[in-house]
Amino acid sequence: MRCRRVRVFLAAGVTGLTLTATMLAGPAAAGAALLRPEAAGPTAAHSKPVPGDLYYVAGGYIMRVPVAGGATKRVVWVGDVSVTGLAIADGRLFWVTLTGADDSLSYVELRGSAHPHMLVGGVPFPVGLVAADGWLYWADQNAIGRVRPDGAQVSRQFIKLAQQTGGGVADGLATDGHHLFFSRCQDNEIGRVNLGGSNVAFIKLARGSCPQGLAVGGGDLYWAELGGYVGRATLQGTHITREWLGIRTSQGPFNLAADSYDVYWAWGGVAGSPVHIGRAQVGGRGFRSSLLLGQGAFLLTSPGASA
Repeated sequence: MRCRRVRVFLAAGVTGLTLTATMLAGPAAAGAALLRPEAAGPTAAHSKPVPGDLYYVAGGYIMRVPVAGGATKRVVWVGDVSVTGLAIADGRLFWVTLTGADDSLSYVELRGSAHPHMLVGGVPFPVGLVAADGWLYWADQNAIGRVRPDGAQVSRQFIKLAQQTGGGVADGLATDGHHLFFSRCQDNEIGRVNLGGSNVAFIKLARGSCPQGLAVGGGDLYWAELGGYVGRATLQGTHITREWLGIRTSQGPFNLAADSYDVYWAWGGVAGSPVHIGRAQVGGRGFRSSLLLGQGAFLLTSPGASA
């Protein structure tokens, strides 16, 4: 099933552990209530301008746009590849690409030359990248790895996890700065582990769930439920709502980003059509299905977002 997961990313335009004492929460109740957002239109303004930027991918570039509105700027040329994770640490922007079994973790200085550099090569099918506590963490086909932002202390299998049904250990990665969260579509679950690699636990979702892209915003965890929904739960794994937000199309959502105010998602890309970025407020209002043309992976630097 590894090929199936890769095809899921491409369609978006982006190319046995114990569950008893460590379980975060029980299965989500069947038929969870669907939050129905307001009709599409301009997003309602926040009471105060929100600082920070949204990073995304469009036209072969990693782009940056202020979340409060403003000019979009090119950050670095990455070419015709699938970027599946973005992170910022030590004044650098890092990303991982998904093109095959021999991908890389690269970076560019945010101030200075826009020339990209490779930090770690030979990464097999990376599906996420985050920065936390002085480390960069990535998830790939075999494990969760980590490295210092300067390239030191590379550990390619820092957290070894059991393969999920069909292969691979994760489909998405996020952090709250204290834990790593990883999705496992084939096993209908989201895992949580301390940054040190201990205390693995799981949020078990209802049968048929397929969590993919993950994001942490404020005190909540969001995930992409392919087929048209964004799911949400607390960081402790309670108040699970598999169909928290309906995005009004079955073409996604794919990658996600979130802060204390808004949730962003990517959708589209079928039969060569554009990939859109949608946005809604965390209360479900201000729904806008096509804020930008672009795709994930995403990165937010606004309040409440985690790298």
